[in-house]
Amino acid sequence: MNMWTKLATLVVLSIGAALGAQAQTADDAKVLQEAAIAAIKSKGLDGAVKEINAGGAWRKGTLYVVLIKFDGTILAHAVYEKLVGKNMLEAKDAGGKAFVAEALAAVKTKGLSQIDVRWANPDTKQIADATMVARRVPGQDIYVSSMVFK
Repeated sequence: MNMWTKLATLVVLSIGAALGAQAQTADDAKVLQEAAIAAIKSKGLDGAVKEINAGGAWRKGTLYVVLIKFDGTILAHAVYEKLVGKNMLEAKDAGGKAFVAEALAAVKTKGLSQIDVRWANPDTKQIADATMVARRVPGQDIYVSSMVFK
């Protein structure tokens, strides 16, 4: 097991208990995203995509990881695997906000984004207020995002 794999495993395991017992925050999402970026570095993009699509450690309560190409295509989704391969560039949240396009514009220029949205909570299946936190995967035209439900 190389250093990046050990780091990703340690980070994911160490946040698991804490996230399960309390409401998730934007900081929790950032930690999970860093673990996803470490997994991409250690396993390659294909290996990380396969792992994230399997869910498991990439979903903590209502918090989950999504990998999106800069053209808007979903590469991996820890909760809704049926969205993998779909282009979401023009997708809008329940309030009409083009959140993927907005996140992409910010990630391209600043490297990260934080947007308030109305999206389906994966536990309740009801539309709820959430914050989408996104950050660019270094050296790639991909970003990793997470929804933090309020």
